[in-house]
Amino acid sequence: MSTNAGSLGDLQRAFQDYLLDRGEGFRAAVRDTSKADRGTLLDVYRDGYALRLIEVLTNDYPGVLAMAGPADFDRMARDYIATHPSHHPSVRWYGAGLADFLAATAPYSATPAAAEMARFEWALGEAFDSADVAAIGAEALMALPPEAWETLRFTPLPSLQQHVFAFDVPPAWQRREEVEAGALAVEATAEPVAWAIWRPELLSNFRSLEPDEASMLAALVAGRTFPDLCEAVAAFVPEDEAPARAAGLLRAMVEGGMIAGFTY
Repeated sequence: MSTNAGSLGDLQRAFQDYLLDRGEGFRAAVRDTSKADRGTLLDVYRDGYALRLIEVLTNDYPGVLAMAGPADFDRMARDYIATHPSHHPSVRWYGAGLADFLAATAPYSATPAAAEMARFEWALGEAFDSADVAAIGAEALMALPPEAWETLRFTPLPSLQQHVFAFDVPPAWQRREEVEAGALAVEATAEPVAWAIWRPELLSNFRSLEPDEASMLAALVAGRTFPDLCEAVAAFVPEDEAPARAAGLLRAMVEGGMIAGFTY
């Protein structure tokens, strides 16, 4: 290093700018060696920074990789890195903004299925990393007195999310390892479909939701009472059938491990 390179803080900021392709001033603070010139030495760090973050994105987004292929994924990742430098102490959270980036940034925004795939994969990761909370069993509900149902409210698992996709993303994701990278096709659905994503035990789960089920689940997550859940379902079925339909949907949610508790 040069002896007149400025304060340590100045050097650190200049080095960061160099790694992020925001300036070449740091080169002046580095000396050539007998084995390599300063550019070669510094590019080891610049390339290493990018390659580490590309590795993180590759691990977090195998479905996007399967859609794009290695070359296009690498190009996309480098564009993301250039506009989204890492600010979090853990690289686990580095890819949090990728779905929004793909949705809003040309040329990637021309493939909205890629943004949906990224959103789905990030939700799977969030579900996996969520707090461990045991789900209740159906017997807990069966033991409730009849009057409790008038004020009954439910607490979902911390991992539970609901997303609506206009493309057949989750089934395509399940095929990601069956096709050559770059050949994963993700078709548009006839109409947008709601999906629940959650982790009842050791693995993240997901399944599609019927329209009335999606409406009821949204009301449940919002802390509405069981009569309110019936009202949400009643928008889709005859009013006199809504309580039985809501009870059946609730039982499926409980048996699927989506519900952590209840109060009344």
